[in-house]
Amino acid sequence: IKNGYSPLPADKITGLWVLGLGALQDGSLNEKEIKPAPDNEKVRGCLLENGDFLISRSNTPEKVGRVAVFRDEIKNCSYPDLMMRLKIDDEKASPGYMEHVLKSYAVRSYFRRSAAGSSGSMIKINKSIVEKTSFLLPPKSEQKRIACILSTWDEAITTTERLLEASQRQKLALMQQLLIGKRRLPGFVGAWKKIKLGEVIKEEKKRNRDGAIERVLSVTNHSGFVLPEESFSKRVASDNVSNYRVVKRGQFGYNPSRINVGSFARLEKYEIGVLSPMYVVFSVDEKSLDGKYFEEWMSSDEARQRINSSTQGSVRDSVGFDALCAFPFKLPPLPEQRAIVSILVTAGNEIEALQEKIKCLSQEKKALMQQLLTGKRRVKVEAEAEATI
Repeated sequence: IKNGYSPLPADKITGLWVLGLGALQDGSLNEKEIKPAPDNEKVRGCLLENGDFLISRSNTPEKVGRVAVFRDEIKNCSYPDLMMRLKIDDEKASPGYMEHVLKSYAVRSYFRRSAAGSSGSMIKINKSIVEKTSFLLPPKSEQKRIACILSTWDEAITTTERLLEASQRQKLALMQQLLIGKRRLPGFVGAWKKIKLGEVIKEEKKRNRDGAIERVLSVTNHSGFVLPEESFSKRVASDNVSNYRVVKRGQFGYNPSRINVGSFARLEKYEIGVLSPMYVVFSVDEKSLDGKYFEEWMSSDEARQRINSSTQGSVRDSVGFDALCAFPFKLPPLPEQRAIVSILVTAGNEIEALQEKIKCLSQEKKALMQQLLTGKRRVKVEAEAEATI
């Protein structure tokens, strides 16, 4: 087990590279997270070889102890001081089995519990902690069989993740074409009306003066995409909610200082609720603008560009309702809006189904790992059919 070396930035391309701290993901390496390294003895002494294990020795509590196996993804690549490298003695243990052991919940929890540091945001583990990692080691043939079984689950998860990425790209491409009129659906002709958003949206200023509405809602960030109805959750932020804004089913709410990171949603789950005074509540003119269409548009690249170019504020960027109303907007006829929504909703449903499948596969694999890596469930091994991992 050996710590890496973090060289000073190279002033030219030398053909040698060093991994950035962000390169070590959960179980894999991000090949784009590399930097040019100078050609010197220390860098060459840390060049990675196929099959090397890498462990994040200094990181946030959620990321410390991350493990990945280097598989020659990057030629002439070294690793930094904030990572440790180790090699598995394949005469004593199957590297494939050990990969699953070191990625397991039990070992990751042990690393987090054992980590030390004066900063709550950055903690460290050391060589001694890794050396003391405790686990069960079955016979070599069983190790290989367990690794083969768990790798099959990994392949299923990876395949589904690729399908998810493809579906997300497909929906994004559809949005970029359909929501600006670059691509028209069959049967729809005629120019779209060019307006300002203020012509079809209206701020709702009603307050909960009598305190009759007790359901306190919030709009949370969801990676920059329009939030599903579940994003409105019960949360009592103040005992006195008489000054909170009333929001009704179908109306929109957003945080002016966080709309650029996705703090925007439409209330669908509940009939009525209240939002903190920091939020803006507004409705759309349903005679001209379909609410679902507007929801999709607000998650588009065009809307994000408008938001990013409209933010203002010395401490925290903000998009006030007046700024939102000033956004240029191309308004197709309602029937065309609804046809576009139908296509995008179908694409969104496919994405949600794949996300749920990944979640289920991951949970099932986690449960299986718990059984196989603790000996609670044994596997039969036939000598002539041992898997090579």
